Amino acid sequence: MLALAGTVVPVGAAAGSADGSPASTAAAPTKEIPAVSAPLGESRNTSFVERDGTRLVLDGETFRFNGTNIYWLGLDENVPPGTVDYPTAFRIRDALDTASNLGVTVVRSHMLASTGTELAILPSKEEGYQEEAFASVDYAVAYAASKGIRLILPLTDEWAYYHGGHRDFGAPYGLCAPTTPLTPCAEFYSDPRVVADFTDYVRHVMDHVNPYTGLALKDDPTILAWELGNELEGMTPEWVEHVATEISERAPRQLVAAGKRFGIDDDTLASPLVDIVDVHYYPPTASGVRADAARVTDAGKVYVAGEYASTAATPELLEPLAAEPDVTGMMFWSLFGHDDASGLVPHDDGFTLHYPGTDDRMRGNVAAIRDFSAALAGAPVPVEVGRPLVTSVGSTYGFHEVSWRGAAGAATYRLERAAVSDGVPSGAFEVVAEGLTDTGEPYLDTSAGGDAAYRVVPVGAGGTDGPASEAVVVAAGEQVLVDPLETQRPLVDHAGLRVTPDGDAALLGPAGDAPAHATWAHDGLTGAELRVRATTADDVAALVVETSADGETWAAASTAVGPDGDGRFRVAVSAAQGERLRVAWPAGASARLERVTLRGAADLPVVDDALDDLAGASVEGSVGIDTGNPGLFGGDAGRAKRDAPGAASLAWEADGLTRLEATGWYWPDADPAHLTFEARVDGAWRGLEVGVAGAPGTVGGAWGRFAYTAPLPAGTDAVRAVWPAAATPEWAQQLGDVRLFGTGGELAAPGAFAALSPDDGAPALRGTPTLRWEPAAQAATYRVTLARTDAVGTPLVSAEVRGTSLAPAVELDPATSYTWHVEAVNGAGSTGMTGGPRSFATDALPTELLVVEDYEGFADDAALTAAHRANTGGDPITSTLVPGADGGQAMRLATTLASSGYAGVTRTFDAPQSWWGYEGLDLWLDRSGLGAGQNVTVQVVAGGQFWETVLPDVGPQPAGVVHVPFADLALPPWAGGGGRPDLQTVTEISFYLGGGGPAVLVVDDVRTAVAGPGVPVTVEATSRCLAGKAYVAVRATNDGDAPVAVTLGTPYGSRVFAAVAPGANAYQSFAVRATSVPAGSAVVTVGSGGDAVELDTPYAAAACG
Repeated sequence: MLALAGTVVPVGAAAGSADGSPASTAAAPTKEIPAVSAPLGESRNTSFVERDGTRLVLDGETFRFNGTNIYWLGLDENVPPGTVDYPTAFRIRDALDTASNLGVTVVRSHMLASTGTELAILPSKEEGYQEEAFASVDYAVAYAASKGIRLILPLTDEWAYYHGGHRDFGAPYGLCAPTTPLTPCAEFYSDPRVVADFTDYVRHVMDHVNPYTGLALKDDPTILAWELGNELEGMTPEWVEHVATEISERAPRQLVAAGKRFGIDDDTLASPLVDIVDVHYYPPTASGVRADAARVTDAGKVYVAGEYASTAATPELLEPLAAEPDVTGMMFWSLFGHDDASGLVPHDDGFTLHYPGTDDRMRGNVAAIRDFSAALAGAPVPVEVGRPLVTSVGSTYGFHEVSWRGAAGAATYRLERAAVSDGVPSGAFEVVAEGLTDTGEPYLDTSAGGDAAYRVVPVGAGGTDGPASEAVVVAAGEQVLVDPLETQRPLVDHAGLRVTPDGDAALLGPAGDAPAHATWAHDGLTGAELRVRATTADDVAALVVETSADGETWAAASTAVGPDGDGRFRVAVSAAQGERLRVAWPAGASARLERVTLRGAADLPVVDDALDDLAGASVEGSVGIDTGNPGLFGGDAGRAKRDAPGAASLAWEADGLTRLEATGWYWPDADPAHLTFEARVDGAWRGLEVGVAGAPGTVGGAWGRFAYTAPLPAGTDAVRAVWPAAATPEWAQQLGDVRLFGTGGELAAPGAFAALSPDDGAPALRGTPTLRWEPAAQAATYRVTLARTDAVGTPLVSAEVRGTSLAPAVELDPATSYTWHVEAVNGAGSTGMTGGPRSFATDALPTELLVVEDYEGFADDAALTAAHRANTGGDPITSTLVPGADGGQAMRLATTLASSGYAGVTRTFDAPQSWWGYEGLDLWLDRSGLGAGQNVTVQVVAGGQFWETVLPDVGPQPAGVVHVPFADLALPPWAGGGGRPDLQTVTEISFYLGGGGPAVLVVDDVRTAVAGPGVPVTVEATSRCLAGKAYVAVRATNDGDAPVAVTLGTPYGSRVFAAVAPGANAYQSFAVRATSVPAGSAVVTVGSGGDAVELDTPYAAAACG
């Protein structure tokens, strides 16, 4: 029954329940086992994939596939980061929906490599099998089947990760303790006891019956192949034969796959029982994949790239492989989807892929993967856009901020708002913002702060709208939280519950017939809505709904039950008080919650003390106000400090306090001795755990500024700031301001704040500086403008920023003055930066060249080699000194490119170099010792990030100066990061050789190159064949707004164009008078006389005979 309003019950009891509520249980991690729901939809996998020699066949047709790895479908480590738990049904669906939108038809997952940990299928030999741990596996298999996706499932793992691995089978016998992470366990493959235990595990998981499908896993066509293990390094022929035989006999219509960490395992290649050989690449190359595929298919096996770095998914890799029939499948590592609440699930291994991509590189990876799918399927890949969910609408200083759970297939989102009448949306929805992405950051609507209804519309990559989210209504100053109940993680307390997936929803209810309860926390709780699944209204009325201010004493809430159609009811909870809502199920209760929406009043400053005086605080000890030297305190002209050594404190009183913000200043000539803060609850003071952020200041100059933040315990009616009694000198710790928040606060315009950097009038800044300013009290957001000082009315940057800094994504002109300004904004008004706009000037471009390295300072080969360390992950390489082209010394690199396919050396500079303002590098290289097709990569570390470019001409090439524009630098496929190279701090330069066979490279002077005058001409040079004869075609397009003189020059002739009009081009195809043409360069001269500029443009070799 629903408890009567006003009833007070003791701790742990439920009103209307004879036996009380169950004992409370902590909620992190949940370790919840989802219950089995209704069927997930008809399986599209009605036939088994079969092997026919070196190819796979489905329904008589060759089956080639684009694939991915979603290793976490059975057990996860990412939400929240570092927490091992079962993934929610939403995350499983979302990831598999995303895979389908990429054209993926096979997923490789470690879901059945599940041993040796608390939540595993086999926690230990002593504990035995844990059948409940199959729940997420069962759901993932059944949902994959409904999408037409097949699975490759490794049965154990080489590595001792969170889900366990092969060493777990040796542990009961005192075997397999790893000496290093790369040491395999030989006994796993040889000890009869260990082999027997692993065989039993294989049988158990294969025999497991999926309650969604009614099929044992060994009988499900969705399972394409069982992989002996992930990247197993110690497999023996006998062990391979034993396990493969077990799989083949138990599941004769499913296939057997095997592979090791890198390269091809000879034992799996030789085994007649292995169908698929799985090879991994970090990074892959098209030539390497082709070579491995040829070796595997020559041995009569099916070839699959079971893992490759998603960052290497490019047209250059995948287009040739789509045309290679020996390559059956390419499976990138690894795919992640949306978080249960908002944003995307992060995973920091450098190879995570999200749809549609979080930066330009990832978007390119996604496009290449979809194109690969389309090439294999012979048709474009459709995208199905799901429905998002608004998960919260907060209130930040008078503005609403909206968060939402993303939808598979959405490229962007559109936020819409409607008016509200009688608590429901009224009138048409209007666009608030569009082009929003899955950053996970809430969107702050600075255009409205009153009653409103919000919804989010997903937009596909083609611009087509998907289904809009349900609208969420919010009142002025209200904070709304929507819990879709996919997990019990948001609960602060729970017992006896289970989550049951049901279509696109999740249902929360008792795990059995015993009593159960769930508790949510929400600041300033005023009400809630419960969406309930039940057979009758009486079943809903059996629920007990209560609220509490402290989690100890509970009062029954006022509720109203109404039908919502199709077995659903809505329960409106009103007149709630406190911070916690509890729903209790008496024994035998059958109703289940589908969604819970919590409503609360936003907190605002109740106390906002700028400490210009001590009138608003209670003083203990010797405390006064310091008004001196405001310039050293960011413009703060009043701060509280001790006037004498010893104990001292300030205290502020107000009812209903919820959180603290304060600013402290510390003398920069000594380490800061931080103030501490205390809260008073029921007359007793207790210490607070306070978040501290800031910087120590400059010795002899500006004081260190630190920001303090802390939530306050329920019932707080006073806060005290306490000086460290023993710290000296007594004036070295000063308190700048204090703000105490509560539900009875009032909103005022943002407080005063000052700019921090760059200094006003700062000269000769290199690059685009990061703009920084102090936080302003009660600021919801900051509006930042940056403009040329001679054009302040036309800003280059106009942005809203939630933080207190902005790194403008613009290139500033050299030797130019700029002006910037910041306004703090909230629902009550705005406040400009103290002192108004500030200015700075950029430096002029350098004109003197910088010698990066000339190799003259090395006494011998040993000194050279010590300074140029070899990459141990590549093939061996030697570095020696040889005569240089200028009569000095040069560096000779020699290697034989073999299994790694690359070799290189890295030079770390004795001190960071600044390459700011230069256009690129000029390097003297002798590439005549390179073999055919071998290449050179130049790599640098700039601003702490790796950047590289592969020189366009492959070997061999004659000796000479090679120009590397900095504009050609790009992130390596394996590297994280983004943006542009920060050339103000360059710490390393590396040279890598790639390809196969012997290779020699000689490197001499490396210098920066000064940017030449701007030339509005684009040049293209290409070699081509016509009727068996070779030609070099050159085209120069005038991109400017005035005619220019152009001369096209090649080794085979030249042509002069006196005046090429704007938008027109100069073109000539020069006859080589031969059947082939070597690689070379066309020289295009723009202008005439002393103002002429030469543009050197390479063209490739061509053989036409």
